[in-house]
Amino acid sequence: GKQDSSKIIKGLSEYKEDSGSVSTYLSSRARLNVNQHEDEERQQIRNKKWTDALTKPALDYSELFPEVVNGSVGQEEGLFMWRIDNFLPLLLDDAVGRFYEADCYIILQASQRENLPGLMYDIHFWIGAKCEIDKKACAAIHAVHLRNLLGCDNRTTREEQGDETDEFILYFDGDIEVLQGGSESGFFQVEETIYIKRLYKCHGQNNLLLEPVTCHVESVDHKHSYLLDDGMDIVVWFGRLSKLTQNKKTTLFAEKINKLERKNKAKITVITKYELEKQYLFFKRLEGDPETIPEPAEGDKPEEFEDTYSVPTPKLYEVHLGVGYLELPQLEFSVNRPMTQQMLRTQRVYLLDTYTDVFVWVGAHSDRLLRAAAAKLSGEILKMIKRPATAIVNTCFEGVESAMFRSFFHKWDDIVAVDFTRAADKVIAPSGQQEEMKVDLTALFTKREPAMSPADCQDYREQWKENLETMSCFVMEGKNYTKLPAGEQGHFYTENCYIFLCTYWMFISDFNDDLLEQYVILQKKQSAGKKKEKTNEEGSEGEEEEEEEEEEEEEALVCRVYFWQGRDASKVCWPQYSLSSFRAKIREKIGSKMPVEDERCFQQQENMKFLSYFNGKFIIHKGKRPANNDPEPPHTRPRLYQVRQNGNILAQRCVEIGCSSLLLNSGFCYILKVPVEKEGEMCYILYVWIGSRSNEELMNASIEIGGRRPYENQADWMDVIRLFRCSNERGYFAVSEKCSDFCQDDLSDEDVMILDSGTDVFVWIGEESSDVERKLALKSAQLYQQHIQDLSGEARKLSIVRRGKENLKFIKLFHGWGPFRARTKNSS
Repeated sequence: GKQDSSKIIKGLSEYKEDSGSVSTYLSSRARLNVNQHEDEERQQIRNKKWTDALTKPALDYSELFPEVVNGSVGQEEGLFMWRIDNFLPLLLDDAVGRFYEADCYIILQASQRENLPGLMYDIHFWIGAKCEIDKKACAAIHAVHLRNLLGCDNRTTREEQGDETDEFILYFDGDIEVLQGGSESGFFQVEETIYIKRLYKCHGQNNLLLEPVTCHVESVDHKHSYLLDDGMDIVVWFGRLSKLTQNKKTTLFAEKINKLERKNKAKITVITKYELEKQYLFFKRLEGDPETIPEPAEGDKPEEFEDTYSVPTPKLYEVHLGVGYLELPQLEFSVNRPMTQQMLRTQRVYLLDTYTDVFVWVGAHSDRLLRAAAAKLSGEILKMIKRPATAIVNTCFEGVESAMFRSFFHKWDDIVAVDFTRAADKVIAPSGQQEEMKVDLTALFTKREPAMSPADCQDYREQWKENLETMSCFVMEGKNYTKLPAGEQGHFYTENCYIFLCTYWMFISDFNDDLLEQYVILQKKQSAGKKKEKTNEEGSEGEEEEEEEEEEEEEALVCRVYFWQGRDASKVCWPQYSLSSFRAKIREKIGSKMPVEDERCFQQQENMKFLSYFNGKFIIHKGKRPANNDPEPPHTRPRLYQVRQNGNILAQRCVEIGCSSLLLNSGFCYILKVPVEKEGEMCYILYVWIGSRSNEELMNASIEIGGRRPYENQADWMDVIRLFRCSNERGYFAVSEKCSDFCQDDLSDEDVMILDSGTDVFVWIGEESSDVERKLALKSAQLYQQHIQDLSGEARKLSIVRRGKENLKFIKLFHGWGPFRARTKNSS
């Protein structure tokens, strides 16, 4: 038994050794096969081309190239052309070398292979210089689709206008013709909105009512305010007897039209009853002669006229589709249940009949049949009864309703953002929650802007004078324009208007839109002449000239026409100049050489650039300039001039003031012109009075003026004085700061002003300011007074000043104070 077991064990061990060698052999063979397989795959990948991976996408080519699918194109030799039209290729009858610059084309050249069966295809797509982006993309995409359809191995070739390849040009025997124009883009074209010019006569005060009237001067009177909607130009005109509240609400309604219907891109012009120089902006858009408008009688007041206009009760209809007929039920509403926005449902279409107009309101989810039916019914309703000649049909879509449509609904975006019936203090809303009035008092709590240093002012003055090429001066005398002698430049009279033609260099990048448009037109006109005069010189000189031309192109000459208007000059001078032949000649002669722009500036409201041209010699006389042929009329009284700088040395003026020692101040300088008679002739003696705290570089002198009286011996308030304007013209109460170079004309009669002199805070009240502006301005001044006291610890006295009743303490803060112009119909 032991021998048998040992034999069995020996046999098993030998079998194990044999089986181990066999498994080792098998595993090595398997690894070798795997390595060979991987090498074969790598070799296949290495030898594979990009064209082998091309496969036809699952597209219906019969919609793109039906002529290729049915075999009529591409099966024989020839040249074929497609034009991209509305995103799809359109096969042309003749493949000739005629292209349109606003189109894109696909060109297929089919030719026989050399010594091989079948055809060879070359595909090009041509891009016009003025084609739209949708055509460019479709040409490239459909060219690839054509290659896949034909099974081509080569790539498509892009050809651009003016940069075609030689191979492409040979297809057309070297003759390619590019024509202007082309087909329209496949994209949806947004058409420019066409606005209908309409004139609205405004009625009422608590609830503003707008009555459409004909665009004729016969529809205009001085008892109302008017709103002229002329598309992107909205003009608001106030009659001389129109009421202040009505004027304010008309202006806010114009702002609402601009916001809701013009995307805040319209230009709004407000012409008050005293701005006679702007009247032509309103009447030039109307038919008829404005002289035919009846003038109000002397002594007439706005309160004496009662507006009896009443708007007819509007009717609201809902459009229904019945069984084979249309239903037009009328929605009921009353005084207790007024017409509101909630009555309009988004799945419906409504008709609003206001007698003066018919409105179609289209819900966002309304049926198309309802819209078509409402469009037809609106025209029939408009003709059913006798209406004013101005009645039209207006279509309004949900969410973008017009301001006129919204005004017929109760509490739908009230046109007045400020409630004039509320007081300045807090108001409790009907819901029981406290409602806050929107105000902006940021300007009161910001620091005063630091004055410009003398060195910076001098740098600006030198730079502006260096850029100035020429300056010609003219004075307006009636309808004539007289050129000023060189010795009179810098002398101005308050009853005259002056024209300054200033040509100076300006960077093209600083041009506004008007200047840039004029510059481009002039460059195009001058380019033809430059090409004819251009020489073919070679060498370094030519290169230097090209460099100089490139440098010169960065700047260009500009002519700016300054129209300076004195405080006492007629208000019709500006419109008279705008329509004069003198201005037309300037535009014709100078405008053919360089861009021209007009800038109107008022006395003591000039900009720093204009003031720098006079080197501080800017003298303003009271009265009217004597004519050139007449000697200067003798003055029997002395004339006093105050020399003062407002904020910086650039804003230096010498202005004639009242001849009184009460107006003297040690912080300024004065010039006294005293008439004396010598040997039967009138002559003058000039005295210079230098304040002890004025510029130390001036000579010290003193004189007695009208007897000795006490006068101020300091002007420290010049370093801290600030002027703020309080107004609600934006629809909410806001305070804004005027620049340091302010004057009497900056006091707006329709607003309230706050003036801080360092020791006093004055609240100046204009005659036509509203009660809300007066109350909120007083509250703002009190807040400002407390704010200054918290910062500096100094208490400032608060005083109220009314227009026309200013005291001497207030008047001294202004340079060249004079009487206000009478605000009557004959103020011009």
